[in-house]
Amino acid sequence: MKGVGLALGGGVVYSVASVGVAKALESAGIPFVAVAGTSGGALVGAAIAAGIPAGRLAEMTGEIGWGDLISFMPNRMGLMDGSPTARFVEKLCGVSRIEELKVPFSAVACDISAGTEVRFTSGPLGPAVQASCSIPGLFQPPLIGGRLLVDGGIVANVPVRALEELGPAVTLAVDVLALAPSQQGRLRTGAHVILKAYNTMVREMSVGEERKADMVVVPDVSGWSVMNFRDAPGLVKAGEEAMQPLLPRLRSLLEGRK
Repeated sequence: MKGVGLALGGGVVYSVASVGVAKALESAGIPFVAVAGTSGGALVGAAIAAGIPAGRLAEMTGEIGWGDLISFMPNRMGLMDGSPTARFVEKLCGVSRIEELKVPFSAVACDISAGTEVRFTSGPLGPAVQASCSIPGLFQPPLIGGRLLVDGGIVANVPVRALEELGPAVTLAVDVLALAPSQQGRLRTGAHVILKAYNTMVREMSVGEERKADMVVVPDVSGWSVMNFRDAPGLVKAGEEAMQPLLPRLRSLLEGRK
């Protein structure tokens, strides 16, 4: 498939930086023909695959709050219910099924019982993204197709293999955790500690996936909070700035694979 595919890594609010990467590509006239996403990258990726212009997405990110994505409802499986994420994504994208998106899309989750990667390339869109975003211990894992699913970062936080399955000519990975600050804001609550531990684990696991990508872009999210959507404009800018110097090389790769 001619064109660029995006493998968008997870990183909670840091994933907003992927919007800036997409914005830089759009401004350069470089289309993307496939998108795979994990966790926050799956949410951003679904919107990109739906054909929402990155400039519009950049404006919208500052309008999103946690109340749009989760509800506090503790039970034995987690502190929060992530089903609002499923409803939010389908409303945002204007479709209810993955195959209705304008660009081929894969959302990556993990079957927590089997410890295996699950790739959603068809079927209900909202539940797939919800599953991909369900950080263990914080979010209650949804049951889909008889499988209890959690955040895909456990198995593929930068989902290059899932992207390759969609067949783009060039694979571009976006890793929003590689340059994350040591404290990711401040470790003020139990949720911050869980996220810090989780992000440290998945960062180490991302290296193998990234080696498979043709290019990797690493936005510098240092100084921004991993949980505060008010930082979204700065994160979008970080994504744009990281992508700009890579554009000539990306064009060269595309030319070489026509």
